[in-house]
Amino acid sequence: MPAVAGPVDLVGLDFQVINAGSKWCLTSELTELPCARSDPYKWRFRPVDVTGQVELLSVKTGRCLGMPGGTRQAGARAGLEPCGAVQSRRWQLRDSVGETAKVVNSLTGQCLQIASGVAVQDSCAGTGGARRWTVRVLSMPIPGLM
Repeated sequence: MPAVAGPVDLVGLDFQVINAGSKWCLTSELTELPCARSDPYKWRFRPVDVTGQVELLSVKTGRCLGMPGGTRQAGARAGLEPCGAVQSRRWQLRDSVGETAKVVNSLTGQCLQIASGVAVQDSCAGTGGARRWTVRVLSMPIPGLM
């Protein structure tokens, strides 16, 4: 019987977070722009527990994507906050279809999406591209350097 691979530690892997509707990348300014390989376009997915929750760390700022103040208001703009054990700064990837998934805030249950070029939370209803995301690996850590 072949060995079963354990969980993949995503710490140290740089990703682009790409909106499925526009095909543009989420930036550290929490806007979307044509994808580039520089730090404002790089994110790290940091697993926080066994339930699949992750923190999305901006490589440029060293801060995590969250919903400021834990707001549950639909249409509220996402923000970057210090990383930590706070549910409003934790996310889950759900409802995978092909290479895309919804990015759902663990506190509010709402989806990260793009509205007028900026990242907001709103209802997860439907399958529209603005509320679906894909990730692309940009770099791998080099063993011994981390």
